[in-house]
Amino acid sequence: MNIQWFKNPDNIVYAETDKVVPALSKETGISDLGNKLKSFQRNPSPEGLTLRGTKRVSVKLFIPNQTFDERLEMGDNVWIYMGETRECYCVYTPWETAAD
Repeated sequence: MNIQWFKNPDNIVYAETDKVVPALSKETGISDLGNKLKSFQRNPSPEGLTLRGTKRVSVKLFIPNQTFDERLEMGDNVWIYMGETRECYCVYTPWETAAD
């Protein structure tokens, strides 16, 4: 993964967790993607977490500000990376529901 790719706003989609995760879960065949994402948020690692789906797809969960030496906008959130031919999703929870 190259940080320059993640700096290009054309490659990143900023989306609310509840709105994008169900669709990505279905698309990738990772039925428990939401739970895996929450678990990774609680216990992140700099190298991230790779998940394999049933539809010949894998995704990587990572937090850019822990992975790269440079800081990125919204880089403290979990991002879902599916390769450089797809958009990368920066998922976040709106302030109103962040305490849930």
